[in-house]
Amino acid sequence: MEAPKRGRPRKAPTEGTDKQKKNREYMRKYNSEIKAGISQLEKDEMKCLEELDKIRKERKKLIDELDKANKQAESILKEKVGKK
Repeated sequence: MEAPKRGRPRKAPTEGTDKQKKNREYMRKYNSEIKAGISQLEKDEMKCLEELDKIRKERKKLIDELDKANKQAESILKEKVGKK
């Protein structure tokens, strides 16, 4: 046997006055839009975090390349000037 659902039972769309029906429909639509917005924000956040990770990796790579270039320039300069 299936356990009963938790919480207050949902009213049928035909139950109540026209104003109550409209209010229920509005709130159901409003809540569903909020849930959809939250899930979209979570997806966007994940994309941003992935992009940030890529940017950090690229930055580290560029810094390493710059360091290598500086060391190479230093060695060339020492070679040309001659170490005394």
